[in-house]
Amino acid sequence: MQDFNDLQNLWKQDDQHEILPQIKLSKIKSFRQALIRKEVLGAALLIVTGLLILALAYFLDFRHKTFSLYTSMFIVSLLCFAQASLMFAAARKIKQIDETAMPTEHLQQWQRFNVFRKKRIHWNMPVYHILLGTAISIYLWEILKGASYRYYLLAYLPTYSWILFSYFYLGKKQLTKIDQAINEVISELKDLERQFGN
Repeated sequence: MQDFNDLQNLWKQDDQHEILPQIKLSKIKSFRQALIRKEVLGAALLIVTGLLILALAYFLDFRHKTFSLYTSMFIVSLLCFAQASLMFAAARKIKQIDETAMPTEHLQQWQRFNVFRKKRIHWNMPVYHILLGTAISIYLWEILKGASYRYYLLAYLPTYSWILFSYFYLGKKQLTKIDQAINEVISELKDLERQFGN
């Protein structure tokens, strides 16, 4: 009879303990869905960009048709497709996080994803920007062959200013924002794990 009384006392406890985890879990679920959408949308846009560049290479009639011009356009397209595949892989990893798992396992899945994401960013961002900058440099060099240095300056300065700005400011700012959100998710899952154990 003692077990029944314990069960009855548990039911009579404040409902806030049940609502709090539900609110936290729904917040984590909505963040997970937003992260998946962001990765898939970014990958789709990169695929469209890569296809557009290939179409330009095929349909546009360039003044100086050189092997390096087409190679640079192909490299930029290939970079877009490679980056898109990495983004799809990240989205797949996020989808594999089981929201119905026990708090400890759910927490470990988010931690594994965060480690994967940080490793990917550590090598991917610099390599992507260096290769992109190199391919664009070759492309601009071929397009502007025979032009005055003023045109070179007008082409290279804004292009590389944008690449540097996107890498050092926009990229870092976005990464910091996502890091904070993932760390918040991990922290909330740790709180849930402490409250409810396994």
